[in-house]
Amino acid sequence: MMQLIQRVKDQQGITLTMAWMCIACATLLVVPVSVVQLSGTAEWSQLYTPYVWILALLTGSFLITRLVSWLFNYLKADYCKRRESSCRNMMIRRLDFEEKAVLREFIIQRKNVLALPMRELAVSNLLESGVLVPAYETQEIKGSGRIIKLSIAVDAREQLTHKVLGLPVGKLTDDEAEQLKSARPDYARSNYIPLRD
Repeated sequence: MMQLIQRVKDQQGITLTMAWMCIACATLLVVPVSVVQLSGTAEWSQLYTPYVWILALLTGSFLITRLVSWLFNYLKADYCKRRESSCRNMMIRRLDFEEKAVLREFIIQRKNVLALPMRELAVSNLLESGVLVPAYETQEIKGSGRIIKLSIAVDAREQLTHKVLGLPVGKLTDDEAEQLKSARPDYARSNYIPLRD
């Protein structure tokens, strides 16, 4: 991480140096001839003007390249963010029964982070669409299936209402509680918290 920060600082230093060189060259090139003649540097000016032009073109080209590169990266990041948001919104609108059950587990267990198996189709779909995100960099390996700690993406939380997840608003009836208990995925039932007292 420190190397990345140092590289960014170096890049900024190079860009700033090039900008000042470009400004200096442009200033020398636009100075009126009368000022050059008054200062007694007319011979120097005629001798070094081609080199100043070359330096101005090089530094200007570098700055234009940096600007185009920054603009491209900005537009690419914006496009990726919009695409990810669109994919996540589409997924939330089309949640199937098992995917809703997985998301309900966060509410039922009253947890922000759950360890879920990647091999389950519902979990991998939610992860791929950006509804679920890895909570930590560490992963647990249990048996042949990969168990990873996941949480609901911050951008998805406001859209995952009780209605979207199929949870009743208010107090649960016995039938609703039994229906929700039976719909719970077996792989997500660790640390069970009962739905009713």
